[in-house]
Amino acid sequence: MADTLREEEWAELPVDRAGFLRKECSTCRRQFKLRRSDADAALFLRRIARALPHANGHEIASPLPIRACPYCGHRGDGDEWWTDEQRLFVTKIAGALAQEVRFEQLRHVERTLGQNPFLTFLPVAPAPFQSRLRPEEDDMRVLPLVCCTEEVKIRESWSGTIHCPFCGIEHDTDPLHPASVSE
Repeated sequence: MADTLREEEWAELPVDRAGFLRKECSTCRRQFKLRRSDADAALFLRRIARALPHANGHEIASPLPIRACPYCGHRGDGDEWWTDEQRLFVTKIAGALAQEVRFEQLRHVERTLGQNPFLTFLPVAPAPFQSRLRPEEDDMRVLPLVCCTEEVKIRESWSGTIHCPFCGIEHDTDPLHPASVSE
């Protein structure tokens, strides 16, 4: 029985034209954007891997980066900053991969029929995963973070101070003093 090769699928969270990925604070529910990084890819894979059965759980137990909300200053690990749409998307991917794993486990039995001639089930291939997130909007304004030499995108209407998502230092957003840092 010939195995059929399934196409390799790519899943990623969309970024805007400048490479910023949308985040959402779990406390104040306000959204902001940070540049997509390797840490985001690790978080994405970790979240998917948690939904799949493992014998080696330690392989997905890497430390999560601590971030701060630029608006309210709430600090939390990297897994707290998903938008509802991103959470749903990753959950769908994890579900599709879990179905694929189960299918391949059942196919193993089917491929070794000589060892078990009384097969009592028929493995059915899951439908291919075909969900995509909508493209990311080019919204929000960019603010430089002199403390960490990074940038954050915040709401156009925000006029209060912001907290650096990386180190938590509070910054003034006054356009007359864009690089000022308050202690």
